[in-house]
Order: sequence, then C-alpha cells, then structure tokens
Amino acid sequence: MLLLLLLLFCLLLVAACFGCSMSRLRRPSSRRLLLAALGLLSVLAFWSSSEGAASFAGASWATRKEGIRTLGRLPRAAGQAGNALPELYIYDHCPFCVRARIIFGMKNIKHNLVWMANDDVDTPTALVGKKISPILQLPGESAMFESLDIVRKIDMDPAWGPPLLKPASAREDLDAVDKRTIEAVRLLLRPRVIRAYLPEFAHKDGRTAYLRNHPIADPVGGEVPEKAAWLAMGEEKWKSWYDAHFENSPALLAELNSVLPDFEGLIHSEDSVSPGGASYDDIVFFAKMRTASLIKGLKPGPRLQAYMERMSDLSQIPLYSGMAV
Repeated sequence: MLLLLLLLFCLLLVAACFGCSMSRLRRPSSRRLLLAALGLLSVLAFWSSSEGAASFAGASWATRKEGIRTLGRLPRAAGQAGNALPELYIYDHCPFCVRARIIFGMKNIKHNLVWMANDDVDTPTALVGKKISPILQLPGESAMFESLDIVRKIDMDPAWGPPLLKPASAREDLDAVDKRTIEAVRLLLRPRVIRAYLPEFAHKDGRTAYLRNHPIADPVGGEVPEKAAWLAMGEEKWKSWYDAHFENSPALLAELNSVLPDFEGLIHSEDSVSPGGASYDDIVFFAKMRTASLIKGLKPGPRLQAYMERMSDLSQIPLYSGMAV
C-alpha cells in the first residue's frame, strides 16, 4: 500500500514538473527535481515488481551484495555444470597429470588448473587422504584421483558432452617400441625435471622432495637402490647421481634417438596414434611424448613430430620444446 502511495506521489510530481513552463524547466533546480522524481519512480517500480520483490525481499545484506556483484559475470559455457569450474590439481611434469588434462582440452571444458608444490603433502591429503596427483574436484562432488578414472569420468558423463574417446586397443607393437625407450627417457628426464622452470619446483623444498622420492640408477653400477638405502644416502649423494646422468646425456640421447624412428610406421595419423580416431591410446601415448619433449636434443621423426604438435593443439597442452633442457 505504501509503495502504491509513493508511486502515485512520484507520478504527480513528474506531471507537475512537465506542467511547468519551459522557461522554468530550463532552470537547474527544476531539472534536478525532475531527475530526482524519475529516479525515485524507477526504484519504486523495481521494488513493486514481482521479480524485484522475490529477489530481495527477506534477503540478508550479504546476499544482496553478492547478487549485485554477480550482475557483471558472464553466463557459463554450454555444458558447464554450475557456476563453479572443475579444479584439477596437478604437477606440470607428471605424465599422469597430462593424461587427465588431455580430455579437458579435447572437449574444450573450462577448468582451473591448480599446480601443487612438489613437497605439498597437506593439499592432496585434505582432498583424497594421501599425496597423489592428479586430483579432480568437481563442483558438489567428492574429489577423485587416478588419471584414467578422471578421463573416463569427464568423457562419459553427459554433463560434459558426448563421449569422445574410443577404447584402448592394447597394441603390442606400440608397447614394444615404447618399452625400449623407458630406461633412457627416465635417466634423461629426471635430472632435467628439477632443472626446468616448472611451478611445482618454484622452491628448493619442492626440488628436494622430488630427489628424495625418485631414486635413480647408480651411474657406475647401473642398479637402482631400494628406497630405504636411497633415503640413507642423503641429498648430496642424490644430487651427484642426478648430475652424473645429466652429464651422460649425449650417450643417452643417442640411445633414445636411435629408437624414435621405429614409431614412424606405428602412428596412424596426426589426429590419432591408432586407427578409428581419438582413443585411450592417445591419452597414454601423448602424455609420455609431451613429457619427453623436455629433453633438449630429442629427434622425433616427421610423423611423430606432426602427431605431437597436433595433439598439443587438440589437448591445449603446450609441448616443452621451447624450454627444453
């Protein structure tokens, strides 16, 4: 009732202003009176509307402020589950984290990447009960880990669009060549990972944690010590072994580059490593090759290089080629 009376008053005030002679309306005081009446009329019209009343009636001041702040936000993308974005907790160098990132990029799903420090135990433990990566936190759901479970969740859940990936083909030919590269890649990559400018190693403690958790082969005898023996060796010894393998890069690179041409005949196309289109084969294979691109002097054949670049584009994950060590 009060709103109706105020509206009536404003209408009469506006009418009175228009009823004035044009000479009076040119006066600043008359113009200010007219503008004030129109402004008050607009506010009261909003409050008297059913939408305005439903939006603000009974709401707390904090809620009203939040409503005001959200007026400038863009609408969420199609298929986006709620206003909040999925969060993916990762290490940049980790091939298992790359697996999880690939499906988000290929389906063009907006998400937040959270780079954890390599020595951060509290964050993953609070999310899933232990230190592990990657970890996916979807809005309104419990956090989950295991890279291929994350891929499957995002690919198969209708909330994120139709399925994209074909099943894994279990190709023995691809696995056989890959196994011939494993040892050289490990000895080349581990000393480089802690030398690269990666967010998880922004602090010394992150690099030390990586050394502690990743034993490497004795550069003389070639055997990898048991975890307890490795821990007993201490940081100085860890670094000396890592440095020795880094110095041995020319021989290790020659070994790795001699195997890479064997991938040429196994890659179906730039868009997929196996026939039939994108599959879990690509999730696993590209994740390995993206991490390996950190090795300076890596010489993939033209077919493998084209595949790596195309998959980098499709997954929206850059190769390390420009910052290789």
